[in-house]
Amino acid sequence: MQNNGFSLPTSGIQGISNGITSKISHLGGDSISSVSDAPTAEQARGFQQLLSDAIGSVNEAQDGAKKATEALMTGKAESLHEVQIAGAKAEIMMKLTTTVTSKLAQATTQLFQMQV
Repeated sequence: MQNNGFSLPTSGIQGISNGITSKISHLGGDSISSVSDAPTAEQARGFQQLLSDAIGSVNEAQDGAKKATEALMTGKAESLHEVQIAGAKAEIMMKLTTTVTSKLAQATTQLFQMQV
């Protein structure tokens, strides 16, 4: 892939998905035995960092797609395929982010509705 004045994000969606899965299993695991157990400060920082990294990757993909589109419009892009791939990758990552956000909101709502 040639450098046309824009860069595509280096991390793939599968890498993000695998990273999220491994970190979530590491954070939760079997160590939380009941609802009353609060997460440790380390677990909270880890989850916060995980979300921050994931959103950063989505922003990076969105910026790459925007730069690729601008390069196409100005005639600097050599390959239409690279522009399409960058746009599709950014779209899929955004859909994944909104799905995860929605699931987290649903889980939070369910937790608040639980009677202790």
